[in-house]
Amino acid sequence: MQKSRNATRTSIRREEKDSADTIGVRGAGATWQADFGMALNEADLLFSVRREPVANRIVFQIAHDVFDNWFRVEEISEKPDPNFDKEVQKVLSELNAKAVFTQMAVFERLFGWAIIAMTYVDYGASLEEPVVLPKVIEELFAYSTLNFTVDSSDEDKDPESSRFGLPIYYKLRRNNIGGQQTRLHYSRVIHSATRLLDHPYKGMSVLEPVYDDLTVLRNIRWGLGQTIFRYGGGFPDVTVKGAKKPQLDALENSQQFRALQARTYFLHNDDVTLDFKGVAGRALNPEPYYLPVLESIAAGSGVPLAILRGAQAGALTGSEVNEREYFKLISDAQSRYEPAVRQLIDALIGCGQIQFKWKTRRDYRIVWLGGAELSEKDRASVRLQEAQARNLETNWKTVDEIRAEEELDALPDKAGEVVLGLGKQAPKSLPEGELSSEQDATGFAWLLSKLRRKKRD
Repeated sequence: MQKSRNATRTSIRREEKDSADTIGVRGAGATWQADFGMALNEADLLFSVRREPVANRIVFQIAHDVFDNWFRVEEISEKPDPNFDKEVQKVLSELNAKAVFTQMAVFERLFGWAIIAMTYVDYGASLEEPVVLPKVIEELFAYSTLNFTVDSSDEDKDPESSRFGLPIYYKLRRNNIGGQQTRLHYSRVIHSATRLLDHPYKGMSVLEPVYDDLTVLRNIRWGLGQTIFRYGGGFPDVTVKGAKKPQLDALENSQQFRALQARTYFLHNDDVTLDFKGVAGRALNPEPYYLPVLESIAAGSGVPLAILRGAQAGALTGSEVNEREYFKLISDAQSRYEPAVRQLIDALIGCGQIQFKWKTRRDYRIVWLGGAELSEKDRASVRLQEAQARNLETNWKTVDEIRAEEELDALPDKAGEVVLGLGKQAPKSLPEGELSSEQDATGFAWLLSKLRRKKRD
C-alpha cells in the first residue's frame, strides 16, 4: 500500500483550568452539596473530594498508591530478553506515563470513568478517523468527564458489532465551561471504568456508596465545631440580686457585656435559674456517633478503618494487619487498571517504539511492585524458611536441579548430579538394653553430679 500523504500529528492537548464555581445548577459552594439520599452529579463529587478529608483520602491516596511503585514488564518466552523491561520503562518515562495514569486513576475513582487520549503521528486524516499506520505516540493526556462527553448518536448501534453500545467518538472540550469541541475516534483513546454497574461504559464513583455517610460525618463535625465555638469557653451566667425586669433590660442595653467572648449569655435575677435538660447538663460525647459512620465508610470503600483515621502509634500488630488489608485493596485496583496499561504498551509495540515480535508462545506480563514492605525480622524469617526448604529438597533433588531453580549454572564435571540425601547414612540400631557411647557418657555425667551434691550436703 502506497503512502498517499505524509503522516500528520494531531494535537489533543487540553486547557488546564480550575473547575470551581463553573459547574452549573449545583456548584461547589459551601451549602450546595447534595442532601442525604439525593442523586449525585460532578459538582457534588467535586465538593466532597475538596471539603471532606476522608473522601479526599479515598480518591487521591488510593490512586497514588496504585501507581506509586509502578511495575516491571517481563517477556514470556523460552529465553526472555533481560533488557526488555528497561526498554519499556524508557519509552513510558518519555511519555510521562506514570503521572498520566495516576491522574487518570484520580478522575476514574472520583467520577466513575475517565480516558487517556493518545496523540498519534499516523496517516489518519483527522482525529475522527481511526488510527492508520501509526508511526509514533508523542503525548498522553488524561481527561475527566468535566472535559469530555459521549453523545448517544456517537455510540455503536450495530447489534452485530463487537463494540455494540460502546462509544465510537468522544467529544473533547478544551475547558469545562464550553468552547470548541473535538471529536476523537475510540482507537485514539484508552477508556477506563473499573466499577461498571448499570451502564455499559460509565462506571460508578467510589464516593457514591459512602456519600450519605460523608454527609452525616460532615454534619457531626459541623455540630461539634459549633458546640466548641459557642460553649467551649463556658456559658456566662450573670445574676443580679433583687433586680426587676426593667432593671435587667436597662443593664443589657448598657452594652456592658459586649466584650464577653461567647455567642450567648444568660442575664437574670436570683429568682430565675437556667438548666440544660436531656443530657444531665453535659455535652454529648461525639465519638460513639462518629465511629459508626467511619466504620460504614470503611466498609463501603474497602479501606480499613485505621487507614482512614491515619497511623496509630503503639498499635504495631494491628497496623501491620491493616496495612496488609489495605494493600490487598491496592492489588485489586492494580489488576483492574492493568488492561489500560496493556493497551498503551500494545499501542507502543504497534508503533515500533517498543521492539517486540509477536510469536507463538511469546507474550509479556506486567508485574506490579508491592507496596507493603516486610520488616527485617520477617525478611530474615523468610530467608530461613527458604534455606530449610532447600535443605529438605536435597533428599530427592540433585544439586544441579536445585541450582537451576535458583537460576545458577550446573556444577562442572557433573559434580552436581547427585542427591545429597541419598548419601546420608541412617543411624544404626543397637541391641535391646545396650546404650550408645553418647548415651552412656550422658548418664555417667548425671550420676557424677548427683554424687557431688550429696557430698556437699
